[in-house]
Amino acid sequence: MSGYVFPDLSSDVVHADPGFGGTLGGFVFFDFHRHFGLQMEWLYHVRMAHVHQPGHKGLLFYAGFEVPLYWSVQWTFNRCDRVFLLFGPTVEYGYKAQIFEDGESIDLYKKDDETQLSAMKDVSMGWSFVFGYEFRFGLQVQLSCKMGFYNILDANRSEVEAYPYSLSAGLAYRFGAMRGRGGAHGK
Repeated sequence: MSGYVFPDLSSDVVHADPGFGGTLGGFVFFDFHRHFGLQMEWLYHVRMAHVHQPGHKGLLFYAGFEVPLYWSVQWTFNRCDRVFLLFGPTVEYGYKAQIFEDGESIDLYKKDDETQLSAMKDVSMGWSFVFGYEFRFGLQVQLSCKMGFYNILDANRSEVEAYPYSLSAGLAYRFGAMRGRGGAHGK
């Protein structure tokens, strides 16, 4: 689920109800210590949100590419299952953002001829938190929360701020993760 927070505006003026989407990608995990690691991901997103303004109601469609870098704290159990917490910065590049309303679509990345500003910026930055459980054969179950700290509005950004957020649950698989007792860090 994803949406947008408008901290300076009343929900009567504008608000976005979360919508559903999907993510596909991969990750690389560097195991530095029994309890610490570093993880980098490459993710492709499709997200939707329902934007409401007085007299207007539209569906915001977004597609983008994200690269988070996480610090990992992890605990491995006797059965070789693993619980982990990930935290770190994320940078996202959007390549498509449109609002659909009454059969019409508005490209939010299209620059105005006069001001050379678009409605939204195509780059977003934020923080990510992930909680996960990995079974000894490599299957991971994850819950994540991402919150932007960079105003994504381009036009009127001095008057209004908008920050993206997302909440997700997912499955991942770490190849080569079969672990048994013994070896470095249980590998």
